[in-house]
Amino acid sequence: MERVRATAAGQSVKGYRAGYIPDSEAKSLLTPSADGLPPLRLVNSDSGLDLSLPTGKLVDYKYLGLRHFQIFAFRVVGMGYYEDEDRPRRFRNGQRVGLLREAENEHDANAVAITVGRPATKIGYINKQRAKWVAQLLDSGQKLEGIVIQTKSSPHVLLTTPEMLAHLQGE
Repeated sequence: MERVRATAAGQSVKGYRAGYIPDSEAKSLLTPSADGLPPLRLVNSDSGLDLSLPTGKLVDYKYLGLRHFQIFAFRVVGMGYYEDEDRPRRFRNGQRVGLLREAENEHDANAVAITVGRPATKIGYINKQRAKWVAQLLDSGQKLEGIVIQTKSSPHVLLTTPEMLAHLQGE
């Protein structure tokens, strides 16, 4: 029954359960204001941090239309290569992450590593689909900042411009 309702709403079961609006609705509601910023804020939710419209409706961070605002969200991949079994890494929602462009990476010329802490410690990578967009922005000189938005299993990270991140955080 839940699958039928989710399909009727134009969503995945997971998105339907989380309370996200359908992508078609997000597309119609995500119109930039006069300053070019979307009507979104980061809010605490059961799953971590979510993107909320002024009405309280939640926009799925997987919605590809967010890239028009240079907002990218993804699960960090490849963490198993960088984990220390004796000292498991703990993440918290809102934790800052860094980016390390690896144009010479033998597996992916668009590779962008995710780092935490000082000195920066590599924890994994942006997945290949998102890495292409992010690599193009970084290669063009665009500054991007990131934060952890979900901490289940491997963390999910949101990347965007410093100005957009300040806007999303209500600063």
